[in-house]
Amino acid sequence: MTLSAKPGSPRVPLEPGRPELRAPGRGLSTLQVLILLAGAAAIVLIWLTTLQRSTFERAQAVTAAMRSNANLAIAFEQQVTRTLKEAEQIAAFARQEYLRDGARLDLRHWVEQRIIRDKAFTILSVVDETGAIVTTTQGASSVNYADRDFFTRQRDSREDTLYLDRPVLGRISAQWRIPMSLRIQKPDGGFGGVVVLSVDPVNLAALPGGAHLGPDDMLEITGLDGILRSRLIGTRPTYGLDQGKHAWNLRQATQPEGSFVDDGDSIDGVTRIISYRTMSGYPLMITVGSDYASVLLPVQRRRTLYLFIAAGATAALLGLAALFLYLSLRQRATTEALEASEALFRATFHQAAMGIARIAPDGRFLEVNDKYCRMLGYDAPELLARTLFDLTAPDDRSDARAFLQARLTAHYLGPPPEIEKPYRRHDGHIIWVCEALSVVRNPAGLPDFLVAVVQDITARKDLENRLSHDALHDALTGLPNRVMFQDRCARALEFAARRNGLVTVLYLDLDGFKEVNDSYGHAMGDILLQQVARRLEHCVRAQSEDTVSRFGGDEFGIILSGLDSLEGGERVARTILDALARPFDLAESIQVRISASIGAAVHPRHGQDPDALVAHADAAMYAAKHSGKNRFRWEPLVNAPEVQSAAMARS
Repeated sequence: MTLSAKPGSPRVPLEPGRPELRAPGRGLSTLQVLILLAGAAAIVLIWLTTLQRSTFERAQAVTAAMRSNANLAIAFEQQVTRTLKEAEQIAAFARQEYLRDGARLDLRHWVEQRIIRDKAFTILSVVDETGAIVTTTQGASSVNYADRDFFTRQRDSREDTLYLDRPVLGRISAQWRIPMSLRIQKPDGGFGGVVVLSVDPVNLAALPGGAHLGPDDMLEITGLDGILRSRLIGTRPTYGLDQGKHAWNLRQATQPEGSFVDDGDSIDGVTRIISYRTMSGYPLMITVGSDYASVLLPVQRRRTLYLFIAAGATAALLGLAALFLYLSLRQRATTEALEASEALFRATFHQAAMGIARIAPDGRFLEVNDKYCRMLGYDAPELLARTLFDLTAPDDRSDARAFLQARLTAHYLGPPPEIEKPYRRHDGHIIWVCEALSVVRNPAGLPDFLVAVVQDITARKDLENRLSHDALHDALTGLPNRVMFQDRCARALEFAARRNGLVTVLYLDLDGFKEVNDSYGHAMGDILLQQVARRLEHCVRAQSEDTVSRFGGDEFGIILSGLDSLEGGERVARTILDALARPFDLAESIQVRISASIGAAVHPRHGQDPDALVAHADAAMYAAKHSGKNRFRWEPLVNAPEVQSAAMARS
């Protein structure tokens, strides 16, 4: 090595024959420069790669957490929706029974008979218009709810919807509960009270499938009024707070759903990855939050390891190959983690409680989960060979195509609209589903595919149809009841007014029915009423707007529309008297004979509305009964001769 005593001194070789090395600062060989530059480039490359990997994994972890939270929010929304739908059905059924039975309704009997099976809804009460409890599943109570928000809300609103109130301290249970109420409306349209169910806020925020939150993870249900219905942080419940100024509540006003990182200053100082969505059909929002530190803990640990490796490689300029090998191994681990995440997504997709399908813009199925296949009775390959329109009746396919096209062209940012529609199963049976179609667009904004989330609601539709039928028909005979009679009579009168036609109302009361009940019991009396109903149906015109109705007891009403003269009504009355004069076989050895007294009134002579016609026909019926029974009379204003049946003449 050559040393210089001072600048400009001669260079002296250390050993003869050995190459001379340059002194520091005196210039470097091209090879050395290239090596230094290569080393510097390697150092830069190492640090750039390390920082990029750390940033990528951090962003990847946050994105995965947002996607997982969004999926959990969707699943939790479906669970809450099912809970509220079930509560609404229970409340509607209780309201119907209360309107029928009044204070005789015993809700404790419902719990004992397991009419209410879900333990979350065992606190059920019917409250009258003064706020006093009429009946409750918790036994007799003198509690008054007139000052409760749910009572005043239902009293001041005529909407027939389930109202989810803020949590309150229960006056029966002495525990915090969320009241859910449904308005009771009297027949005259006035306020008749409420049906209220109480639900534990902790049960309302329970995770689907028995899953658990981390110590600082969060799940909450908040009303769009900003009041917290229920929140779980770990296992710590909170409810009833006003949190309208939280970041996700403020965002919801302009963006119905989304994900972001929140610093947690508005709650407890814990930074969380937040995903929220607005529920469809209810003024509520679902928020899921994952602890930011817990999500990034594995990433932070890997980042520390990256820095240690980079520092060692920089100091020794060694291990570049090892670093590349390490990064390759880490890349492989990341790929495997991504594959595991994809496998988890697939498992969630196929084990979801809802039918889910991915659909091309032209209606072809691209992917379906197991629930969707089981719902429709197809194997997955069979469905993938079909289109969404193949599940629709041929007459409805044009409407289905129009709806799909409307969804593809709409730029609605809120939750997808839910529609109720029929699906045709593989075996040809029709089921009713609730379907929500979401459009996923590519970066250019064009539709890439659609996601259909489908729930089988056939049982609910059957219940709705049954309740609708029961509300308008007599339970014993299946005939229209007085409510449907009034509606059909009003329509017949409207039609007759346009055509200047006649509408005849017959009021019929059975003669001798009480004796049958007293002699053979009510069961035989019920059979007799059913047979009378069938004979009456055969006495009217099958292809016309004629209506046979049972008013109650042994009283029946008949509407004869489209008649040209009074004689038409008289002929029907004579036919009825003859038909009812024939013996009735109630059992193998029980045969009875009865008759009927029939009164009639005609539009427009006796009135312009159903109530007036029924009142006049009722008066004529009593005149027929008092004049000897088994006969027919017009209301006296008609001045028509009395018409008696052939059966009366024979007797």
